[in-house]
This record gives sequence, structure tokens and C-alpha cells, in this order.
Amino acid sequence: MGQKRKGRVLGLSFPGEARSKPGTAFLAVLMFSLLLCGMLPTPFGSAPSRAYAAAPPRVALTFDDGYGLDHRILEFLSSQGIRATAFLIGSWAQRNPSLVKEMDALGWDICNHTQNHTPLTRVPDPQIVAELSACQSVIASLTGQHWPLFRPPGGFIDDRVRAVAAAAGYTTVMWDLDSGDSRGVEYSVAERTAFMVNASRDGSILLFHFGGKHTYELVVGVVQGLKQRGFCFVTVPELFGWKNMVRGGSSGPGMTAPARRFLFPEGTTRRGFAEWILVFNPNPEEVVVRLDLRSGSESREREYSIPALRRVSINVNREFPGRDEVAAVLEASGEVVAERTVYFNRGSGFTGGFTSPGCTRPSVLHYFAEGAALEGFEEYLSLFNPNPGDAGAEVELVSGGTSRVQKVVVPARRRVTLGLKGLAPGAEYSLVVRSDAPLAAERSRYFVFDKLVTGGSVTAGEALPRPEWFFAEGTTREGFNTFLAVYNPCLESTWVVVHARCADGNTAEERFLLPARTRRTLSLDTMLPPGMDFVTQVRSLLPVVAERSFYFRENNVIGGDGSPGTGEPAERWYFAEGCTQDGFSEWLVLENPWKHEQEVGVSYYTENGTLEKSYLIPAEGKVVVDVSSEVGHCREVSMEVISSCGVVAERSIYFEADLGL
Repeated sequence: MGQKRKGRVLGLSFPGEARSKPGTAFLAVLMFSLLLCGMLPTPFGSAPSRAYAAAPPRVALTFDDGYGLDHRILEFLSSQGIRATAFLIGSWAQRNPSLVKEMDALGWDICNHTQNHTPLTRVPDPQIVAELSACQSVIASLTGQHWPLFRPPGGFIDDRVRAVAAAAGYTTVMWDLDSGDSRGVEYSVAERTAFMVNASRDGSILLFHFGGKHTYELVVGVVQGLKQRGFCFVTVPELFGWKNMVRGGSSGPGMTAPARRFLFPEGTTRRGFAEWILVFNPNPEEVVVRLDLRSGSESREREYSIPALRRVSINVNREFPGRDEVAAVLEASGEVVAERTVYFNRGSGFTGGFTSPGCTRPSVLHYFAEGAALEGFEEYLSLFNPNPGDAGAEVELVSGGTSRVQKVVVPARRRVTLGLKGLAPGAEYSLVVRSDAPLAAERSRYFVFDKLVTGGSVTAGEALPRPEWFFAEGTTREGFNTFLAVYNPCLESTWVVVHARCADGNTAEERFLLPARTRRTLSLDTMLPPGMDFVTQVRSLLPVVAERSFYFRENNVIGGDGSPGTGEPAERWYFAEGCTQDGFSEWLVLENPWKHEQEVGVSYYTENGTLEKSYLIPAEGKVVVDVSSEVGHCREVSMEVISSCGVVAERSIYFEADLGL
């Protein structure tokens, strides 16, 4: 049997021993006294640090299971304006959807208590994941909530279970004070109520059971007593600061050359979104940039001076607040590098963020290999017309040999947004945009992958299909899922080879005939052994378009992103965005596709100056650089990569931070 979780339980027994009787009256009294004196440790395992408020003190009421629910509990708490946290058994929730939806409507946070109330210390790792995933799927389908919090049945937890849950993206939540309502106890309701009221501290989590003995009476007494003591009531996500926590990640290639003009079709400053435009000046002299923000018929212009070899971070929300749709045009007096970062919090644990470079060359053709109308996925197409006259566009969604076409007029210097899910001819599709004037086109995606992994991405369309694509980033480590979409826009079939090479030299290949105007999706995880970093190369006889999508859950951080590949290695790469502040981790991935090693130089530009580094990359290998280890903690950093023969460079950023959203 696994290690039992120990904690404060009214001096009667520990949660892991919830079915046992107290040994002696003396022990019970001693424990009771120690608890009141605050001498026992608070049991919290892997839960994050709590965000305490100076005043008033806060407690979280939590209710486990579901069966035998006394509806008076919901009615009383609602009458008191109190929202609580429910850790529900998935199978019970499936049988009682109306009660679950009622809790959701009352503002309760609904969290995971496994699908079948299985003692997790007694089952193998795959069954732990299956129990958590099945329950999360039920909760998400009934409420749309995606809190990555779970409580183990019976309080049974050990290091193995905690590690498996964390790898699957969940934080373990225990309790501080147990009402004792799930078993027979020697103390009366009044005694237990008095104990819980007196023993509660700022940040305490209180445990009840929906179908417990005298639960309603205990809840009423505890609430009344804690109110008299000046406590306020919060949910567990509120207690931990999860309500404002934004988690996610982005990964993709940088720019191969600076430019004087950038277009950003996608953008919003509505509630729950924070948009930034990052501009790096790689020149030895100051550069002036003008930013034109547009929303419908409204526009707002701003100017910024950027010192030599420095970056400016522009807060779009501050410059143009409260707009549902914001397109941006940035023009500079000299060549610069510009990227846009968006963080979002849609509520109920649905958070994420993405970073992508601006469009420097509007086109009359845009190709997107990836597109999904699957459950949990929302996709939109943003078209921006930088021209002085209106532009006509034809949007074609292709799936399984069939297609649907939507025609649209994009007014001069305006943005038009199309929801794609209702237009898609199949669950997976590719997208082609044709226009009679050059446009900038971006596809935005918001997703809940596997009922838990939330996030978003923005990808610019590719103007030119290619016979070869490179992807430097990739891993089969636990918690990562990587997919590759390849679309053939030609009128003839073509042979395609997808070649993946691991860090240890092992390789895998997938060869297939891709019919005209069709797409194929590969799960790269199944091609390679687990626990390996890899690079991917796509080769085709005819030009194709390739995009990578990845989803991750690691150390309680979840998210995902999508990005096109790189058409060819480049001698220079630029990244305007970069951050090593608290809650952020950044990685620079450098791939050498040649059959000889080469030395690559990287210039890191921070507020403290420029740092020059060099890295020797083996033949047909890659190097992954921890940016924080190079520039230090709490830095905003831009990067320039220089090589003699050409490399493929990507930047990955993972984040878990309270951004005030």
C-alpha cells in the first residue's frame, strides 16, 4: 500500500486512516490540543504556494464525491453568497448532470476526484491517468471547466501517484481540516463545528462530503462561526491564485531578416486578453516606429523611439483598450524585428498565450496545412487589407477531397474575421485563401486538447508551398504530443518523405503518396521512442505545405502551439520576444542540417547590454540552450543568431504566471 497522506482531522484520525477508530482518548485529546495550538504541519504535498491576503482571512469549503448529495447544502451556501469547490466522482457526475450544472451555475468550481473513486496507490500508472482523464472529460463536457486540480480518493497519495498526476498536468489538493462527516466519530456536531471554527487559519481548506453524516448541520455551523470570526469564503482556484493564473507555451521559428513594415491582422484588447507588440532594433543607431492600431472604423497612432540594440514592449491594451478586434500596422524608419504576444484567460481554467512574428509581405495566396473542427477546438481566420481599395477574397476549406468556399470582401485598411468551424467540410481540413489584392492572413486557434490541455495559437499563412520543410523543435518526453500536417495543394499526387532524427542518432521515416489537394496528419510520437528530442524534415517531389502542432503537460504547466516549418536554413535569425522573469522559461533550439559541424554565434540583447555566446553544433544535430542560464533571471531578451552555413532556429517559451487577467 502507498504512503498515506497525513493531516489535521479533528484529533481523531488522519485522512489516510479515515476508516479506523482512535486508539485512546488521551491520544485524541493530545492531538486536539496540538491542532488548536497550531503545532502540526499543514499537509499540502504538491499544491502551489497560496496567495494570501492581508485581510480578511480566507477559507475554502470543499465537498467530495457527490453521491447522497443533500441539496440543502447548495441552497444554504447560495443564500449566503458562498461559492465552494466540488471534487466530484466522474461516474456520479455522468448520472447527475443537472446537479453538476446547477453547481456550475451557482459559481462553484468543479474539480477532479477520479472517475470511479479508485484508491490510486493500488493501481498502475496508466490506470491513474485513465481515471483522471475520464473524470476530467465528464466535468468539461458538463460545465466547460478545466481546472487541473484533483483530490485522491480516501486521501491516499504517495510520491508515485503525485508524480504521475503532475506529469498528466494535475496539481494534488488535500485539506487542512476534516469535518469527520464521512465516518462515525465520538464527537458531537457542536464539538466538531467549534473545533473547525477555532482551528481555521487564513488559507485553510475544509473537507466535507456531499453525502456525509450531519454535513448540512456542520456546514451551517461552520459558516456562521467563521463569519463571526471575520473570515471570507473562496474556492480552491481562488485560494491558490489560479483564477488569474495564465499557463501555456509557444514555439516556432524567428525571422530571417529585419523589415521596415509589419502587419498584424489578429489582435484583441477585450476583457481577459493582454496583447503586446515587441519591437527590437538591431541597428547601431536609434529607430523611430509608428504604430497604427485599427478596430473597425476607429484608428489610433502612436510613435516610439527605440535605442540602438534595444527592444521596446508596447502594451496594446493600454494604447487601445476594450476592443474586440484590433489589427496593427507598424512602420519604422529603419529595419527592425517585430513580434506580437497575446495572453488570455477565458475563465474556468481556460488560459493560454501565443507569440508570432508580423507579416512583412502581404500576398494574394495563403496556405494553411493545419485546421481542426474537432470537439474542443475553435478556429478563426483574420484577413487584413493594407491597400487603399477594397479587396475580394475566396476562402477555401479542403478536407478528404471535398471543399467549401466562402467569399468575402475585405474593406480598405480593415480586418475581417471568419469563424471556421461552421465552414469546415470535415473534422480536419486545410485552408487556402486567394485574393485579388495582397492581404495579410492569420489563423487563430483556441483549444482544449484531451479535455484538459487549454491554449491558443496564431499562425500566418504561407504564400509559397515548398518541396522541403525543417522543424528544429520536437520531443517525445512524457506529457508531450506532437503532430505534423502536410497538405498537397497541387493538381497531381506527390511522394512525401517525413524524416525524424533523434539526438542519439536514431532515425525514423514515413513515406507516403499524398493525393492532389489532400492532407495527411502524422503523430510524430508514434514514430520515435519515448524520452527523445528530435528534429523533423519533410521532403516532397512537388511543393507542399507543412505545419506542426504540439500539446504539453509538464510540472503542472499545460498548453500548446502550432507553427509552420522553415523552408530552408538561414545564416541569420532574429527573435524580438524573450523573457526569463518569474514563471517563464525560454529555450533556443539550433539545428544544423549539414553533414559537418559548425559554430554558431548568438547575441543576447537585454536591458543590461549585449552578451555574445557561441555554440558548436554537431553534424545533423541540434543544441538546446536554456536562455535563462545565459542571460540570468528576470530579463527581457531579444536574440540574433549568426552562422556561416545556415541553421534552423526556433524559440520555445513556457509560462505560468499571474498576469492580472
